Amino acid sequence: MLDRLRSAYHGFWLAASERTARVRGPRPEAPAGTLPALPPDVGRRVGELRDRYGVEFERRVGARSALQNYEYLDWLDAAFASWGLPPPRPRELHDVGCGGFAYAPALHRYFAPARLVGIDVEGHRRLRGGVNRHERVLGHLAGLPGAEFAVADYTRWSRRAEFATAFFPFVTPAPLLAWRLPLSLLKPDALFAALRANLAPHGRLFMANQSTEHTIAADFARRAALARVAVLERERLAAEPGIAARVVLSLWECGAD
Repeated sequence: MLDRLRSAYHGFWLAASERTARVRGPRPEAPAGTLPALPPDVGRRVGELRDRYGVEFERRVGARSALQNYEYLDWLDAAFASWGLPPPRPRELHDVGCGGFAYAPALHRYFAPARLVGIDVEGHRRLRGGVNRHERVLGHLAGLPGAEFAVADYTRWSRRAEFATAFFPFVTPAPLLAWRLPLSLLKPDALFAALRANLAPHGRLFMANQSTEHTIAADFARRAALARVAVLERERLAAEPGIAARVVLSLWECGAD
């Protein structure tokens, strides 16, 4: 009953924020300039990524967002190297459930897609300082050629892509409620079916899950006729209290239509 009440409350505010949506243009984060002191092993890895990819995310976003970019870039770099695969170069890449899409620079740098599309059902939540999410996402995408943001329910989205990414897709109720979203949006079967439908023949999905949810997400992916190509468990660079220190990274492929 408590979850239902929380879900109804979140649903009310989600609908209200979308009804009153007004986008005034890009509102970028204030750049951190430098990162806070990091543990030695994390600092070394961040330095490796800076050198290898020629990036300094802290010069374009805040410290927390910069660390998220380094973390996601670390996962991609480590996973594809471990699997012996070159970085994909898709014409169109969908990032499903992109949230604030602060990590768009890392995806853009790693995949170099002609089009990078972040899709999220919630686009206008009000943030600190009166900025809404859509405005902040536009700020994150500024200067990234071919990058765009779509406020949409991906289960109803229809657009072809050669590659997709899904970082911590909702497959159980608790994370959805923690992100202040209604339970009506918990549709994992429909989500993976949409991924399967939108991916081009032999298109691929890169997915990151908490270790406790990977098996559940994998079952939904298989049910949608996606085949797992590779899997890797990886430590988090920017672990936070209450969040598992390891993630499961996996690569999935759909067959011919």
